[in-house]
Formats: sequence, C-alpha cells, structure tokens
Amino acid sequence: MQRREFIKTAAMAAGMPFLFGGCRTFRGNSKINVAIIGCGRISTEFEVPGVLARSDIARIVAVCDLDMKRAKLTADRVEKAYADGTKIRIYKDYKEVCAQTDVDAVMICLPDFWHALVATTAICSRKAVWLQKPFAQTIREGRLLANLAKRYNTVFQVGSQQRNWSQFQAAVKAVRAGVLGDIMRVEVGLGTDPAGGSSAPQKAPATFDYQTWLGPTDPSAPYCESRCHSQTNQRERPGWIELMPYGWGMITNWGAHHLDIARWGLGAAGPESVTGTCTWLDTSGGKLWNVHDTYDLHFAFNGGKTDVHVTDKYQLGVKFIGEKGDWIFCTRGAFKVTPTDPDPVVKPGEMGPLEASRPEVMPKMWKMEKTCLQLHVDDWLEAIVANDPSQTATNAEEGHLSTALSSLGMMCMELGRGRKDGFSLNWDVKRETTGKAEYDALMKPFANDKFSLNANLAEYGLNLDQVMGGIRGGSF
Repeated sequence: MQRREFIKTAAMAAGMPFLFGGCRTFRGNSKINVAIIGCGRISTEFEVPGVLARSDIARIVAVCDLDMKRAKLTADRVEKAYADGTKIRIYKDYKEVCAQTDVDAVMICLPDFWHALVATTAICSRKAVWLQKPFAQTIREGRLLANLAKRYNTVFQVGSQQRNWSQFQAAVKAVRAGVLGDIMRVEVGLGTDPAGGSSAPQKAPATFDYQTWLGPTDPSAPYCESRCHSQTNQRERPGWIELMPYGWGMITNWGAHHLDIARWGLGAAGPESVTGTCTWLDTSGGKLWNVHDTYDLHFAFNGGKTDVHVTDKYQLGVKFIGEKGDWIFCTRGAFKVTPTDPDPVVKPGEMGPLEASRPEVMPKMWKMEKTCLQLHVDDWLEAIVANDPSQTATNAEEGHLSTALSSLGMMCMELGRGRKDGFSLNWDVKRETTGKAEYDALMKPFANDKFSLNANLAEYGLNLDQVMGGIRGGSF
C-alpha cells in the first residue's frame, strides 16, 4: 500500500468526513497563487521552500508579517529564487491578504495564539488553508476551526508532517492491522524547554507592530525580544514558544506531533481522562519563559484499557505495546526538521527511527523519494489542484482532535499547579467537556477587544454560538 493510499484508508477507517467542492478553484490562475502569512523560522525553512519546489503547480505571490524586516527578507528570498522579475507583494494585515481575489491559498505560519483568528478569516474567505501545528491555542478555538472547515469543505492541511514520514506510517499501519493485538500501553516521549529569556522591558523596533502582535492577549505586556522573536536572526527559535499565554511549551509543541501519532495509531477520537503532575520552569532572577518543565501524564483510552503515558523521561518518540508484550517504536532519529535545529543526539542505548520487540512484528518502511516536509506540502498543493480535501494527510478535524489531546494535558498541569499529587480531569470526547464549568473555562477562545473570533465571524454573518452549536459540525 502506497503512502497516500494508506493515509486515505486510515482516515476513512477513523470516520473522517470528506466533503468536496467547497474551496475556490483557481479563478483563472494558471497555477495556485499562495500567500505566506508569517515569516519566521519554520516558514522560511519549511513552507516557503516547499512551495518553491513545486513551481509546476504553485507560485508564491505575497507575504505577510507584522515585522516588516522579516517580511522583506522573505519577499527578497522568494524573488531571488524565481529570478524572473517577479515582485512579491508585502502585507502587514492578514485580512487584506485574505481579501485578495487572486490568492487561492494561504499558509499560516504564526505564533500559536494567532492561529484561530487568522484561520477563521482564511476559511470564511474560501481559501485553501495550511496551518502550522499546534492546530489552535485552546480546545474551543480548535473545534470552531474544524467546524468551519467542514462547513466550507476547505482543503486543509495541518503541519503535522510526521503523518507523511515512512517510519511513523509503517508503525501506525502495523498497529491498526492488529500486529500487536490490543494495545495496552503507549509510551510517548517529548522534550523539555530551557529556562531563560529576559523580562527586562525594551523599546519595540520601529519595523515591528508589537501592539498588534499581542492581539487577543494582554495588551499591557511590555515589549522585550525574549517575548517575541529575534531581531537579528530570522531563523532563531522564538521566545514566545515557551512563554504562556503565547505558547504552552513542549506538551503542545512536540505533543502535537507525537500525541498525534499515538492517537492515529489507536484510531480513537480522544481519551476518557487525563491524570498527572509537572514542574515549572525557573523564573527567578528576571528569567521570562514560564511554561512547564518536567511532566508525567497518563491518558486513559478505550474505557481505561489503554494507558497513554507521556513523560520527558522516555526517549523522544512513540512506543506501542501490545497485549502480549510485543512493541513497535517510532521516532525521527537523526533528522533535523530545519537546518537551524540542533544536531540530533542519539544517546547510547537509544532506539533508531523504527524498531520492534522481535523481527516478526517489525513493520516494513517504504522508500521516501522526498523528505516528509516536501511530501506534506505536495499533499496540500495537489489536493488543491484536485479540489479534494481527503487528499491531505491531516485535515482540520484530525488536527483539532490531536491538538485537543495536548491541550488537555496542559489543562491538567495548570489545574494541578501547586498540588503535590497533581490533578485528574475527566473528558467527554463527544461533547468536548470536562463536566466542570470552572475547568472548561480554560478551553475558551482568547479574545481582547477587536481581536476576537466573534468579531472575525461577524464579518461573514456568523457568530460563535452558531458555529459551535452541537459541538461537532455546529448548527449552521
């Protein structure tokens, strides 16, 4: 079974809805006109090269960023790559980009807390959408996006490129084929973030609209480079990724990858509960970054028969363990997602990209003629050409369910703050509620004045209650 055939077959088995005909076609364009919204580290090393490599069917026509320095650097890079006199349009306002009738598709490459606002406008503008992981910052934001994408039949790809990686596909295929029998345990290893960042206030650069960057968060937060992104190195890891409320740390940053594989392998929408503990980064001495540090979480799936254990103590990766003790393990191995990532360190005794307890249960990998990053972009672009949402490896519903799993872990850690024994949350996956209003409050969308989902939806004659009504699918 080939890569794309497996993705579609696995998705159908999970009951994913495939609806056709909702996205705009090319409106007379000979190629897909793509706009890049967000010109940071990952977009310049993943999304932009991915589209440039497919000049046969797609072309970047615009870039957008609140930091004009980064926007110009990216535009210059694209113009140099095309080397045909093309002038890339530069925007600061994502709504202006989405209003362009000649833009067929947008790649949203922004900090996590901006995902829902921009994706809402893009979907309602009938663009094909690429959205970096994690899917959304809160569970309610994610559900809204999934409902909108279903309503408008959006060709949607979430940046969970491990679904296009041979060893992860091989492991999931074997697990879902019953090679290990019933899965009793899944061990998921993620990483931790370093303490650091400086909280000392600075003057915001003239080229960066910092006040707008704060968007739906606290508008009084003082500017400091550690809160946002580097002003000297476009490819440096940004500080917001480990600073709440802009990012939640490794539980969503890497959880959106490995918990996605765990849930994909189990073929389940979500758990019934999560229990766990964590520690938090040291913020003494003016250090700014404040997300979780170490953690130990247990998600109960399948009526409690399957324990998904997530901790920083395991090797980075996913290990499926069957009823008779056999196991299959998958990880990235010595692969760097972007050139600026640190060189992978494989410690003595650690496992390779795909291993198993014995040869008889070892899955077979298929040869990858391109990187998983390029394959992921290819899926999206080719799905736009075919106007076929089922062709993407990770549609909006799947992206939401996997990110919701990570978000539940974050909620458990936050509610357990200061409690020696941690915390436990029940979860109704169909109604998407913990059953406690005070806990569910952590799932509400971010909003601040004009930076709100209701404000964006109102521009299209919609509102939150309408889109969220009935949870899955909404009432519109």
